[in-house]
Amino acid sequence: MPQTQPAVEVSEFSKIITRVTCESEARALPNGTAVGDTWGGRSFTDNVAAVLESRSCNGWRELEEGQTRWTFIVIER
Repeated sequence: MPQTQPAVEVSEFSKIITRVTCESEARALPNGTAVGDTWGGRSFTDNVAAVLESRSCNGWRELEEGQTRWTFIVIER
């Protein structure tokens, strides 16, 4: 059975990938990669977002770090 989405700690925000420019890049990301931005996920095209969503079990999540709100997704498949 696949592992559930790992928790992303506030201290790990520096490890979030903030730029994925095309679908092939999204498909090439290894499992466990966190992808996101501070713009509500709007910095990714719809096609890239669709690939990211298809590779995640839990979809987009939001966490706050001080006054910054991150929207991110974790690649799991």
